[in-house]
Amino acid sequence: SQGPHLLAPTGSDLDCNGRLGAVLAGYHYDLNLLTVHGRSRFPGLFVWLRDGRRVAVRIPAGCLLMQAGKQLEWLTGGHIMAGMHEVVVTEATLAAVEAARAAGRSTWRISSTVFTHCASDVTLQPLGPYAAREGAREAYPPVKAGEQVQRELEAICLRKATASCNASAAAAPAAASKLESSSGLGASNVTSSINSGNNSSSATGVAIGSR
Repeated sequence: SQGPHLLAPTGSDLDCNGRLGAVLAGYHYDLNLLTVHGRSRFPGLFVWLRDGRRVAVRIPAGCLLMQAGKQLEWLTGGHIMAGMHEVVVTEATLAAVEAARAAGRSTWRISSTVFTHCASDVTLQPLGPYAAREGAREAYPPVKAGEQVQRELEAICLRKATASCNASAAAAPAAASKLESSSGLGASNVTSSINSGNNSSSATGVAIGSR
């Protein structure tokens, strides 16, 4: 109820950005509750599993992709993690671009994404049995959802904090250490992501049939 949900279609012109290895969306996690994606016409989305594997995402036709965000991680005390993902131009992307050109279709990669949030005045904290997880209450102390969002935006310098962005970024190594220990990812990569202003999370994505 009254959550600050955001529909954010984004696009990349693959005529200009269709170079093998080009990064269309940098390595990041989503700060919200759940992110809902429609199926893209061009592949390139990757997620990281808890064992550190980088996996290409394939969404069946007629399905949506659901990605867990930081708020869901908070509510489950880390049982569901807000994982890392990125969008990169691959050989499969380039093959899809050539097929689109041959068919006279657009070569824009469009992602229509709904970012759903908890209402800003709701308290985020581990719920039900998740509160009993060892260390959950300490790792995820009570915080208003609106404040959690503002902290995330300040950490990546998308919102001006009381202190400077440099001071906000000083907390990045600690955040990186936490992400590294929970996801098996290298701290240098996580810190780079936080400091560079990439703010989006997906634990493992799950394709669900649309009705």
